[in-house]
Amino acid sequence: MKQIGIRLMDRKEDYQQMGTKRGIIEPWEDGKRDDDRAGVYEWWYFDFILDDGSKAVIHFNTKDNKTIKKAGTIPSVVIKITDPAGKVYKDNVIFSAAQANFGTGQCDVHFGPDYLEGNLENYQIHVANTGGVNGTDGAGGTGEASDVGCDLTLKSTSKPWRPGAGGFRFEDGGYFTWLCAVPSGKVSGTLHYGGQDHRVTGTGYHDHQWGNVAHNKTWYHWLWGRQNFGDYTMLVFDICTQKKFGYFRMPMFFLEDQDGKVLFEQLTSPKCKILEEYVDPLSHKKYPKRIEYTLRQGEQTISYTIQQEAELENRDAGGQLPQPLIKLMELKDLHPSTTRNFATGTIKYNNGKKTITRTGKMIYEFVYMGLNYRPHMENI
Repeated sequence: MKQIGIRLMDRKEDYQQMGTKRGIIEPWEDGKRDDDRAGVYEWWYFDFILDDGSKAVIHFNTKDNKTIKKAGTIPSVVIKITDPAGKVYKDNVIFSAAQANFGTGQCDVHFGPDYLEGNLENYQIHVANTGGVNGTDGAGGTGEASDVGCDLTLKSTSKPWRPGAGGFRFEDGGYFTWLCAVPSGKVSGTLHYGGQDHRVTGTGYHDHQWGNVAHNKTWYHWLWGRQNFGDYTMLVFDICTQKKFGYFRMPMFFLEDQDGKVLFEQLTSPKCKILEEYVDPLSHKKYPKRIEYTLRQGEQTISYTIQQEAELENRDAGGQLPQPLIKLMELKDLHPSTTRNFATGTIKYNNGKKTITRTGKMIYEFVYMGLNYRPHMENI
């Protein structure tokens, strides 16, 4: 099998083609970036960890996992709220193409009565009470639909970041982009769930992605997580591709201080050691339980350890397939599953003069299309 090459968009011609500038991120980059050809998708994602113990995830999609192959806009808004006691309320509202309007000068996304508006510094997120129409979440999750909504303001306390000119290019014409528009911010407003409006405050995050590579045919696994230590924000997006791409590693790591200054970034494969594993009870695959990353940039080093405490959510898409198809996929070293995890993250950052240590709680996801992640993640 001929391998398909991948590279970071970091050449002069990449910046020219993307229209971006080296070291400068502008509000228009969070506007609509792509068209809606078959196979092309785009989404604006937000999540919030709130002071009352609740959590919320909201994303506006031009297409979801089931409709990516179709041409045109098939807009949907997914909102998922976990109350302080751990009960989940979620809904997925699907609109018509005629109900979708996009701006290109900044984040300006309107789907029917719902909207996102923002300029990298301040964002308004409004989802009208949904009524409980669809218990799916656009990414394979199912469940009972709830009447949910929100009216939130997110104020960034950080600076946006992207890899190179915007992402990665594949030799076969594929591309995968990522803009971390708000690594960390303060949120306030209301969430609607359980028949009531709830005033909330807390911290928030926002990113924006678009591309044309099919997730189930491209990724072998990825670990995505971010952690706000108060005076520092750490983000980890560690992606490995499937065999036809040579199990190519696409790591994206960066550290910001409380003023939004990027102190450290790494876009090359890190040293990674798996210190402990566990078997997921749903997919019966081994997952990492304790991971240690070692990163280096000149004289600076970071040791970052993620200790999983519990699975918050797991899915076994591969196990839901017909048995003959399961066996066929396993011959190709594939079995799609994913988990969302509660963890403790500990960073030791040496800036060349002193070592700063921080620890705290975090949430990360592990998307896992393959059968055995460890040979392609561990690098010691």
